[in-house]
Amino acid sequence: MTNLKNLPIEISESDKVRSLHLETDSIQSSMLIMDPVALTLKYTQVTSLLLLFTWNPKLILILGLGAGSLTKFFYYNCRRTKIHTVEINPRVISVALQMFDLPRETSRHKVIEDDAIRFLKKSGTKPQIIISDIFDGYGIPTQFTSSKYFKLNFNILNEEGIFVINFWGSDKNTPNFINELKVIFNQVISVNSEKPGNIIVFCFKKGFKFPAMKKMQSRLELLELKINFDLKFFYKRMLKTNKKTFESIFCN
Repeated sequence: MTNLKNLPIEISESDKVRSLHLETDSIQSSMLIMDPVALTLKYTQVTSLLLLFTWNPKLILILGLGAGSLTKFFYYNCRRTKIHTVEINPRVISVALQMFDLPRETSRHKVIEDDAIRFLKKSGTKPQIIISDIFDGYGIPTQFTSSKYFKLNFNILNEEGIFVINFWGSDKNTPNFINELKVIFNQVISVNSEKPGNIIVFCFKKGFKFPAMKKMQSRLELLELKINFDLKFFYKRMLKTNKKTFESIFCN
């Protein structure tokens, strides 16, 4: 089992982008120095599609802080949502605060130093959203890709809950992980951020319906205005690669 609490950290800067590295040269998270809230890496941009399915969730639980890209994005763009982020490595928390403009704790936002699985087991909350983004320098530690872990998240979500997880697209086991999620959750949508690259998987506890394709496209346009970013490329990829699932989601 990977000891995530003591992984070595390095910071690099290139072309006005600051990046966080754990153990290896692989980039864990990046930030535009002149626009700290902007989503720099493609996998984080895909993750923002979550707001197509839920506009103002009461609580988003993020497992794995990194440099805080997702924490910042949802904190600043979901003004009525509480954001709780769990991170086991105290040095990662310190670096995110000092080097990546992570906001200080407020009534809506806090970072909890803890092991993600231990936190889930003792948590008394029922978040609407859980985002699992836990990596070391070589990939996702095995304890965060097990059926046991997936079921733990399923059970903690509220009835309208969505579990979002970030996988390595180059990991030969990723299709198996996605198949396991399909057994546990009612609906599962996967989106490649790039090829090769990360795969973001949206897992719906209860299932999801939109009245029509036009309604979802209207939501996309509103989302793009809200975050000032073009998501059409990833939106079209999502529809194309999950055609059968979306045929069941849209009522007409």
